[in-house]
Amino acid sequence: MTENISESRGERLETLIELYPLYKEEVYLRREQMMKLTALGSALLLVLLFSIIWVTPCRFDGTEAILAITGLAIFWSLLVYLILQQRDRHQMAKQSLIEIERTLGLYKEGFHIKHKALYPQDWQTAWLSDRSATMYIAVVTTLTILAIAAMLLPSSI
Repeated sequence: MTENISESRGERLETLIELYPLYKEEVYLRREQMMKLTALGSALLLVLLFSIIWVTPCRFDGTEAILAITGLAIFWSLLVYLILQQRDRHQMAKQSLIEIERTLGLYKEGFHIKHKALYPQDWQTAWLSDRSATMYIAVVTTLTILAIAAMLLPSSI
C-alpha cells in the first residue's frame, strides 16, 4: 500500500515537471497575444486616423458619420474583447503555473538551496497587480476616440 502511494506521488511529481514548461510557455504566449492584438489594432487605427486627416478632403456627416462610428465601435469592441480574453487566459495559466511552482517547492526556503528559496515569495502574487491589459485597452480606446473626433471635426487641412 505504501509502495503504491509513493509511486503515485512520484508519478504526480513527474507529471508536474512535464506540465511546468507548458504552462510557462502558455503564460508568455498569452501576454504576447495581448501585445500583438494591441499593436495590430493600434496600427490599423493610426492608418485610419492619418487617412481621415490627410487623405479625406472633407469630414463625414449624417449617415456616413453614423456608419463609420458604428464600424469603429464594433472594431474597438472586438479588439477589447480579444485582449480581455487573452488576459483571462493569461491569468488562468499564471495561477496554474504558480500552483505547480508551489508543489515543486520553488518558493520553499531550503527546499532546493540551503537557507534560500529558489523563487522570491512575491512572485506568487506579483501578477495580481499587473495592469498591462488596462494599458493596452487605454491605448486602443484613445486611438479610437481620436479617429472618431477626426471624422466629426470640420476639415482644416
